[in-house]
Formats: sequence, C-alpha cells, structure tokens
Amino acid sequence: MLAPRNLPNQFAEWNRRWHAPSGRYDAIAQRLGRRNFLGMFYRGPFGYQTNNSTRVYEYPWAYHQISSLGRGLRIVELGAGLSGLQLVLAREGHRVLNVDPGLEAAGVSFDLDQQLHRKLCRAFRSPVDLVSTTIGWAGIPDGSVDVLLSVSALEHFAVEALDELSIHTRRILQPRGVVILTVDLFLDLHPFCDARSNVYGRNVDLRDLLGRASLDLRTGNREELFGFPEFDPRRILSRLSKYHLGTGYPALAQCLVATVRS
Repeated sequence: MLAPRNLPNQFAEWNRRWHAPSGRYDAIAQRLGRRNFLGMFYRGPFGYQTNNSTRVYEYPWAYHQISSLGRGLRIVELGAGLSGLQLVLAREGHRVLNVDPGLEAAGVSFDLDQQLHRKLCRAFRSPVDLVSTTIGWAGIPDGSVDVLLSVSALEHFAVEALDELSIHTRRILQPRGVVILTVDLFLDLHPFCDARSNVYGRNVDLRDLLGRASLDLRTGNREELFGFPEFDPRRILSRLSKYHLGTGYPALAQCLVATVRS
C-alpha cells in the first residue's frame, strides 16, 4: 500500500506521544542543547534524524505492525541511523540490532555518529546494538530473527547491497519471521519518467526483491507496489491527491509486510 494523505487517529496520537517524526525543535530545545540527557529527553527519540515528511505515517505504521506480533521480539533494523523508532522498540522490551552500513552500501553522504547513538540509547533506556556494516557481515546467526525491519532505506542501497540482502534475509529469519518494509517511490524516476536514479537513490522492484529473498507478500496492495504486474504508474498519478506526498522530495511511501516462503 501507499501511505494515505489522511493520517489515522491512532497514528496521530502515537506521533504526539513520541514527538515523531522529527522531535521537538523549539526555543527550549535549542537552549537545552543536543548532547546532554535533559536536552535529549526533551527533544525526544526522533529529534536526531530528520527525513521526508512521509515518516509521519511510516513510523507509526511500522510500530503497529510490530506490536501486533507480540513482545520481546528479536528485531534487526536496516539503515536505522539515529532515527527514533529503534529506541522506542528497544524501550518497550524488544531486542533491537541496528545494521547500518552507511556509506559502504548507500554511496550517499551520510556519517553515523556512533558516540551519539550510544548516548541516545542511555538517555532513553533503549539498549540498541549498532553494527556499522552490511547484513552479511553483521554476525547474525541463522534463524535467529523475528522481524527484519527497514524504514525508507532500501531505495538508497547500491545494487550489490540489495543482492546481499536477498541472500541473507531468509537465512537469518526464523521460520515464522516477518519482514516489514517501507520503501520510497520517487515520482521523478522510472516508471514515471525516463530517469533511473536521483541524488537519493532509485525505485526498487519490490516483486523482484521479495522473490530473490524467498518471501511472500502478506500485507500490501499490489496495485501500489512498484514491480508487481498490477502496478500502473498512470493510476498512481491519477490518485496522487489521496496519498501523502513527501515535502522534502517528491516521493510516496510504499508499505508492505512479507513472510518466509514455505
């Protein structure tokens, strides 16, 4: 599915609770500073990595998908950086591993401040483990993961990194494991025009990605997921007013849940 323009009430309430998706940035936040615990607590867990406005839907959507699966889950989040969702999940008792290869996989200008990440984990009592490498080198045991999570990161990955992800996804997931993804759909790239990439990345063929990782789509509208035969770019453009269009750059948010193929 594509993130709708109208935000469900429960998502809006979740955002208010956690000051998502961008934290508090008022005069008090500026006065308290960024790196002391009081300032961190006031800004909130989402106050350290700003992104496209589509996160207003993506974060609570991903959170509720995970919450429906139970408590104490082993979660691997790809490319979480300093975003707040990992902190919220760990604070609620899930065991979270942030696998963020940064420049190695994405090829974009992004440096992950590991010292700040550790301070945020302490400030919010959120014991997230961080490994700054790709999934194939993260040392994740076979069949040990309940949820593989990625929030608008895969579109930034290089082709080789996506190939590596396809190889290791099924290996690390336990038999009833779940993959929860949001992936940007750029309106200034193919299939909406001729360009194949922009400064942020490219549109990922989701059907191909799931197939190579031996995953089956469980939740998601095939008509709104790039790569599936039901996807029609003309139909997407004709319904554009119904979707949340990012204000940071022209993109929609594709949301899906997949499971390990039997």
